[in-house]
Amino acid sequence: MKDFWRKYKIKLIIAVYAIMAVSFFYFLVMPAVDEIAGKANKIQQKKIDKEINEKKLAAVPTMEGDYNEFKDNESNLVVIMESAKEVDFIKELESLADQTGNRIEFKIQEVAAKPAAKVKGTENDIKNKLANTNYLSMQIALEGNYAGLLNFIHKLENYKNYVNIITISFEKTAAGGSYVSSNSFVASDQKEILSKEVINSILDVVVYLKK
Repeated sequence: MKDFWRKYKIKLIIAVYAIMAVSFFYFLVMPAVDEIAGKANKIQQKKIDKEINEKKLAAVPTMEGDYNEFKDNESNLVVIMESAKEVDFIKELESLADQTGNRIEFKIQEVAAKPAAKVKGTENDIKNKLANTNYLSMQIALEGNYAGLLNFIHKLENYKNYVNIITISFEKTAAGGSYVSSNSFVASDQKEILSKEVINSILDVVVYLKK
């Protein structure tokens, strides 16, 4: 036994150290590496989410200007039609508005007796270029805050393939804090401003219909 120990002592010690090193790496180093990688991924995801939200917030002010036009032409609009599928679709949009903290109203544009002249860059020009000519043109009136508007637009854009937002316009009014922004990336002073404003927005959308 002594001869065996003397002969293989160094090899046994090396083997024991190797086993200990492998165990240390597997049970301590690997979990630590995985945890660091997980934290790095979360940080990167938060960075991406922050950039997306900042781009959305930066784009919102460019939507101002056309809200009064809707009010001026409100008398030329009629209430939603009585088709079963349209009623279901409206109920689903009401649910989206409720989820995002918005009040919502729907109106459908009357079809003109004669087609309007095409003016490049206008809403009519955009609609004339749509791939599918069989669609329902409607306006969605929302009342909420910035975060609610962004969330509703995001849900609508990712809701059904046949919904397309053509134009967006809005105006803002003081409200006394009925709504509070849920965006964690908005600065605290900006949150206070947004929480005291109500955004009245108009979304011109088309809903593609089956032929």
